[in-house]
Order: sequence, then structure tokens, then C-alpha cells
Amino acid sequence: DYIPGPEAPPSPDYIPGPEYPEYLPPTDDMLPTEEQLLPAAVSPTAESPGYITESEPEM
Repeated sequence: DYIPGPEAPPSPDYIPGPEYPEYLPPTDDMLPTEEQLLPAAVSPTAESPGYITESEPEM
């Protein structure tokens, strides 16, 4: 019943790269994307009759 000891920790100088670099496009070919907010009407919850739009009710 032999149990092997722990392996040596990985070298701090080794930084793994992408596993499949041939499938990744070069950085120059990537399209720049801008974040766009979705309108609130897209959510079906916002269109439901019991939906509360304000979190602080008036007292």
C-alpha cells in the first residue's frame, strides 16, 4: 500500500500560455467592441403589472 508523496510545486518562473495559440486570432485582427446598455423594456419582468420600478417607496 504505497502512497506517493506530494509533487514539487510549480516553478514560479513558468507562466502557461494559451493551449491552442493557432486558433486564437492575432490582436490586430480582433474587432473593438463597445459596451451597450440594454433598454429596460427588454426585460419581461419590467412589463409585468406587479413590477415595482422604485426600490424606495414613498412614506
